[in-house]
Amino acid sequence: MVGGNWRNNDGLFVQFGTSKAIPTTMGDYLSYGDTREIEFTILMSSLTATPAIMGNTTFFGSASVFIESVTTDVDVTTAGGTSLSVGLMNLDGSTVISNTAFLSAAPIADHTTAGQRKDYTVGVTGVGTLVGTVPAAFASGGAYISALAAGTYTGLGAVKVRIRYRGYGTITQ
Repeated sequence: MVGGNWRNNDGLFVQFGTSKAIPTTMGDYLSYGDTREIEFTILMSSLTATPAIMGNTTFFGSASVFIESVTTDVDVTTAGGTSLSVGLMNLDGSTVISNTAFLSAAPIADHTTAGQRKDYTVGVTGVGTLVGTVPAAFASGGAYISALAAGTYTGLGAVKVRIRYRGYGTITQ
């Protein structure tokens, strides 16, 4: 079956056929209690200096959430590159909200060795600009999570990223 993908008149990204069969490495996982967690894997060699959307099926909503922390776990040793940033992109798929919302030029030393874990909270080098805040509402009502790299990563490096957040006030979704 031939597939394709495009942005429809509503601005939503839609996929058909073989294009729809591409697996996502991102999800908003069930957790009990007040805190929720979005988790995704970044294949480091796929990143460039241009922000790339990490998943087309998981969105980050800004309505009444407090971003607690970001954690990185190195699944496969990384090489090359100098830093990693994780941010937000508008639902139009091209307008950047912030390239450094969750991670802001996290140094390569934080994600080079398999099994290495780093927690980013306010005050830690590489923490994003929105961690420890309740973000203002996005113009589109939600956003894609994006990532970019400084320098060129080589090899099979893979880093798992977890964004922890909780409701602040009333969550309507």
